[in-house]
Amino acid sequence: MRHQHPARRKQKQSERGASLVEYALLLALIAVVTFSAVSFFGSSTGGGFSNSAECIRAAYASEEACDG
Repeated sequence: MRHQHPARRKQKQSERGASLVEYALLLALIAVVTFSAVSFFGSSTGGGFSNSAECIRAAYASEEACDG
């Protein structure tokens, strides 16, 4: 088994923490862009988003299928 210097082990742990922060920031950025796009294009879809929401609710409630 190969032994590592304690400073090297500590560096790997700090890199793991940095990766977690980077992934969290990336996820937040994706969420903001998605929300902005839906907000911006939502009014120009002709009610497509609300129609989709109604179809999903109907599917979960086992009601008649939407003709969307």
